[in-house]
Amino acid sequence: MKRLLVCFTAGLVIFCISLSGCSKNESVEPEKGKIEKMTDRAADMAVKNILTPINQARSVKDVEESRMRSLDETLKQ
Repeated sequence: MKRLLVCFTAGLVIFCISLSGCSKNESVEPEKGKIEKMTDRAADMAVKNILTPINQARSVKDVEESRMRSLDETLKQ
């Protein structure tokens, strides 16, 4: 009987330790290394360099459409 109780206790302890070892703290994010930081910075610069001409083209298009609308309104009068 004592042997059964000791085995059960030992099994319970091992089970509890294994459960606590598997738990993860997901709220903590690992710190990025130098390579990841450099990669992120390069990606941000690439996106900025790509979006700048696109945004300029959109603004020119908006100005052109605004000018055409005002021209149409003056022609209607």
